[in-house]
Amino acid sequence: MRRVAAVAAVAALAAGCAIGPAANRAEREAGSPAEEPPGDPGGPDDDPELPPLPEDPSDEPRPGPTPAPATGTATEAETVIDQLSAVCCVARVPDSEDLLLASGDTVLLYDADGGGPPQELGQVPGEILGLAVPRSSVSNFVPVFAYYTEDDGGQVSSFRYYPDRSWEPWGATPTRLLNDPIPVPADGTRAGGALAFGPDGDLYLGTGDAGDPELARSEESSLGKILRLEPGRRSDPVVHSLGGYTDVRGIAWDEDRMWAVDAGADGTARVFSVTPGGEPVAVWEAEGETPAGLAAAGGPLWMPGAGSGQLWRVPLHGTELVPDPGPDTVLDLAEPGAVIGDASGTGLLALADGGLVRLEVE
Repeated sequence: MRRVAAVAAVAALAAGCAIGPAANRAEREAGSPAEEPPGDPGGPDDDPELPPLPEDPSDEPRPGPTPAPATGTATEAETVIDQLSAVCCVARVPDSEDLLLASGDTVLLYDADGGGPPQELGQVPGEILGLAVPRSSVSNFVPVFAYYTEDDGGQVSSFRYYPDRSWEPWGATPTRLLNDPIPVPADGTRAGGALAFGPDGDLYLGTGDAGDPELARSEESSLGKILRLEPGRRSDPVVHSLGGYTDVRGIAWDEDRMWAVDAGADGTARVFSVTPGGEPVAVWEAEGETPAGLAAAGGPLWMPGAGSGQLWRVPLHGTELVPDPGPDTVLDLAEPGAVIGDASGTGLLALADGGLVRLEVE
């Protein structure tokens, strides 16, 4: 696999809304400041290295995939958060029921024990397109990774959330991960933004082609790819999947197998099986649909459709459909957005109906 640096910007850059894991972006309480304890060195131009992230807790061999039932259902179990405004992304805090959400340039914290609306946790230097948190926390802080737009393009940085530091829980100094920014077009279309940690502990970013399919096919470009990033330091990303993708809207894993959903230039949502360095294999598609994310739970893959307002179920066995069901929608969702697996691994948390809902699936 080869490392790539971003090509020259393809258009005027702006912090415009783009669809990564979700369809909507836009609109924006912090405690009183105090002296920063050691562990969060200062200076906005510094890029401190993070301590190593923890290994995946399970080193034992994992069983192979079992086939998902050909048909199934999804039901809305509860509304976790209501009256959310323009939230694009959601991530779970490790070893906790708390959640992080992103809206515009702001990261919000939902306190599961305290309830109530999410509170502002901190800000990043641009419009957030993707949000990810490792599966386990380290030291006395939780690393929070965001993909966001700056004046010169898209950047991925790590921020520190200190759960036990109530006076100032958001660290002042981010760690940038990309040597060169990802070109993002001024109108924010086909900018990708899917950001997720894999079971191997690495961080993966799905990019769009910025309206230029030739760049997506070029091995020298970071556009239209799935990139693997080193979460602890700045570097050039490794191309995990050349793909030639149009606009990667979601990345998920079923056991150790990676899946991605792409919003095709022809208006078709396509789900791919992804192997490192290999050609992605298209396993399912829905014409006229706009994917808002992708998650694995209970055996199948689940894709919210921003175009249709429905939740799609994609049953799989390995890289094959079980059997090929054709388009299969199981639940109507108003204004669907990002979707992730819940803490149990058997249900979903989805942005929909102007809030965040918990879904029971089978």
